[in-house]
Amino acid sequence: MPPKKAKPKGSRGGSASWEWIALYLLGGVLLGTVCGLGLDYLLKTTPLFLILGIFGGFAAGLYGIYKTVF
Repeated sequence: MPPKKAKPKGSRGGSASWEWIALYLLGGVLLGTVCGLGLDYLLKTTPLFLILGIFGGFAAGLYGIYKTVF
């Protein structure tokens, strides 16, 4: 099994403040919402991409939190 990579200096080392957690979640959802609205506007669809964008942004935010904490 290969050795684990050392974390660079200045890394969080397994802890994240609540501000970063909120930023990841809100940023992901907002970006997904904007992208979904844009795609719905361009493709003239009902809020299909808006809903997909919200869920995709939420999932991306959770993944960002996971990568920050662990």
